[in-house]
Amino acid sequence: MPNKRLRILIADSSCTQSVRIERLLNGLGYFRVAAVLSFRELVTLTHYSCEPFENFDLLLLSGELAFAAGVDAGAFCLGNPQVRHALIYGGRTERPLPVLLGAPAQQEVFWVRRATSEILQRFIAHINPPGSREE
Repeated sequence: MPNKRLRILIADSSCTQSVRIERLLNGLGYFRVAAVLSFRELVTLTHYSCEPFENFDLLLLSGELAFAAGVDAGAFCLGNPQVRHALIYGGRTERPLPVLLGAPAQQEVFWVRRATSEILQRFIAHINPPGSREE
C-alpha cells in the first residue's frame, strides 16, 4: 500500500487550478496538501522554514508562476533540500514536454504540459510505489 501521508505543496497563482489539483489529490487519498498563490509564499515555505528538516514530499509547481517571478522553475526545484520531488506543469520551456530534468538520485523533477489526473496518478505511483511503508 502506498504511503498516503505524503506532504504535498501546490504553488499556483490560480486559486481555481489549485483547488482542482487538490481535489484530484484528495480523490487519490492524499489529504496532507497545502497551497500557495505566490512565488514569495513558495520561497518562504521552501527556503525560510523555521523547521529545517520538515520538507515537502511533492511540489506541484505552475511553470507560469515561476516564469512570472523571473525564475527558472527547473533550477528552483533541482537540488532544493526542502523539496523531495517536483512536478512542474505549464509554463515556458525550450524543451519539448514532458521532460525529466536532471536531478540528484533521490529527487525526481518532471515537467509536463498540464497537471491532469492521469499524470498525477502516474507520477505519484512512480515516486510513491505500492509497497511503500504507510506511516
